[in-house]
Amino acid sequence: MNIKDIFWLSYKDLREKKVRTALTIVMVMIGVASIIALSSQTQGISQSIQSSLDALGPTSIIITSVGSTGFTVADTSRIASLPNVSSVTPILTGPVTVLSNGQNTTGTLIGVSSEDLTNILGTVNLYQGTLYQDTINPAADIGYSIAFPSSLAGRQNVVIGQPLTVKLSGKDGATITVPVDGIFQQYGASLISVDSGVVVSMPAAEVLLHRSSFNMILVKATNTSSVNALSSLITTVYGTGARVITTQQLIQTTNSIIGSITLLLLVIAGISLVVAAIGIMNIMLIAVYERTHEIGILKALGFKNRHILTIFLFQAVIIGFVGGIVGIFIGAGSSYGLTFILSHATSPTNSSLSSSHTAAVSATGGGFTGSRAGSGGSGVFVSGGGSFGSTSSSSPGSSISYSPVFTPATLFEAILVAIIVSVLAGMYPAQRAAKMEPIQALRQL
Repeated sequence: MNIKDIFWLSYKDLREKKVRTALTIVMVMIGVASIIALSSQTQGISQSIQSSLDALGPTSIIITSVGSTGFTVADTSRIASLPNVSSVTPILTGPVTVLSNGQNTTGTLIGVSSEDLTNILGTVNLYQGTLYQDTINPAADIGYSIAFPSSLAGRQNVVIGQPLTVKLSGKDGATITVPVDGIFQQYGASLISVDSGVVVSMPAAEVLLHRSSFNMILVKATNTSSVNALSSLITTVYGTGARVITTQQLIQTTNSIIGSITLLLLVIAGISLVVAAIGIMNIMLIAVYERTHEIGILKALGFKNRHILTIFLFQAVIIGFVGGIVGIFIGAGSSYGLTFILSHATSPTNSSLSSSHTAAVSATGGGFTGSRAGSGGSGVFVSGGGSFGSTSSSSPGSSISYSPVFTPATLFEAILVAIIVSVLAGMYPAQRAAKMEPIQALRQL
């Protein structure tokens, strides 16, 4: 008996019972699709965060203020005087609402020297225009999500040279107008929420936000071997007055959190495969009962127990393989659909948002501690497309920006798991069919 005969006898019954076969395949497909969709989401978020931290570099140390005082120029000078410090970049952020052509977009006013942008973004990429000048004049470069809000289906809402109306959050809620010098390319995850940011020089930000201090400092160590020692030294200097964390610590924490989330999601998805296995076993037991007479004929013709066992196991393999293939396509489509929904659900553009709501979100920080203009409070937040020292990805001030990641290993493992689960589920029905006595099987009509 050759493999072609086994395949035909296995496939024949599946083809004859099309509805039943389709429902069985759907059960496997749901499990595989869940695994693919969930794992690709977590891998995409992890890769987005990793690329952001890679842009910072392994020698970066992020210092955020605790309390209402913030940091001053004296603090930057003190940190710069410490051993093994390569550069010190002060950053000032505050929540704002951008008003343009009838669109209200919540975002973040970011004050940083144009020369220091490379320390934050790695490479400064402009979609249009030029980089702002480091003067007290409030000229700005804006993020991609400000210029191309999702509510306008990707149409450009802000052009170069256009006066941009910015409403500050806080008690006074002052409204200012700044000219637009440039538009950044889309960055996704970054140290600060550049995609939903209005970036100006540090002197201009201090004037606009009525601040003489800033809420974050990015420090670069001279080499990777001195990062931990420098981080400990800064912690000793500031004590509880500041939070100090290195990019390596962020990477380790992120990987640990995402790994735990991935495991939890895969366990949840695995439950659907267990349900599918029970369904496969049930369906194949029915198939064995319906083919009892046929099994008797095959044994009377000389088919051995192993041949009967192989026929039914091969049937399970077909169900698992087809369910796995279909599940991959469904899972991939669902993953991209979920990414689209999340990116639009957390888009910084929402015309119904009021400035009071923006201030409330900024004050709470949206989960992890976020930036708060006027108080100096800031924290570090890690998210796929979220920001550090800004509002969280669930707040209006930032948006989720990432792409699901599909690796060949993950796709192969998904199909392999589907086949293994199907074979294990079909083992008992196949053994029951193989152990049938020919005479008793032939009596079944």
